[in-house]
Amino acid sequence: MNLEYKRKAYEHAMNFESVYDYSEQYKVDGNPTVWKFMDLGKLNSLLMSKAMYFSKPNKFEDPLEGSYSNWEVEQYKDDGELLASREYMKKIQEFAAISCWHMNRHESAAMWDLYLGGHDGVAIKTNCNDLINSINDLRYRVFFGKLQYIDFKKEMTSRNIYDTLFYKRKSFSHENELRLMIIASRVDAQYLEGLFERECVPSEKWYEKIKELERKSYEFSCPNGNLVSCELNRLIQKIYVSPRSSKEIVKKVKEMVSKSGLTPNKVIQSDLYSDFIY
Repeated sequence: MNLEYKRKAYEHAMNFESVYDYSEQYKVDGNPTVWKFMDLGKLNSLLMSKAMYFSKPNKFEDPLEGSYSNWEVEQYKDDGELLASREYMKKIQEFAAISCWHMNRHESAAMWDLYLGGHDGVAIKTNCNDLINSINDLRYRVFFGKLQYIDFKKEMTSRNIYDTLFYKRKSFSHENELRLMIIASRVDAQYLEGLFERECVPSEKWYEKIKELERKSYEFSCPNGNLVSCELNRLIQKIYVSPRSSKEIVKKVKEMVSKSGLTPNKVIQSDLYSDFIY
């Protein structure tokens, strides 16, 4: 991230947080089942680091990720003050990182093909509540919500630069995405104060501790994203091994899971393509 934009990013983050706290858009109905598809290398990283990887927005394949819609650009092209430049938006969004999850009650054949293309890999199955509550990295407040899929030629996204990251074109609606986002400088102050109280931290030290966590929130673990610590046993309900993988791969995944301290009973192989009806 370019720290020359730190103050501006902080202002946009504050504005987004106020929008987030009062908008119904981000509310997730019920407690949906969610899935994360990944190759074995990414699974091993998750298990060994006990941390979820959050990617910077500019590393996503969709070039319009986090942009205004075509409709907005056309509507306001003669009034440059209403729209930030795309380059400016990217610099501000560098202070954020995102984790994408697929909402579906059932296993998805399309997601296996989309994310793994027939290669070996896994899908982590959990639910929205456990996903959010598994994150124990005190540096960040986790913002989450279902993506809004809109017609970029007829509809608008948002004036807020971080809010635009919760809109995508309808062409991507098959992803049915639950998106998690962290932003440098945004800590969960209410949670931290409760934690400090339970741990009998003197109240005069709360502000100092919160400011230190805010400072550390700018320390992303790698140039393209950030590792955010989590409680694996709470996060992972089941690990489905690809239906196209061999029994040797299933065994390998169970060994990886055991080394991380989890029970290998969490690992099962998908039977998506098994012929078992008659």
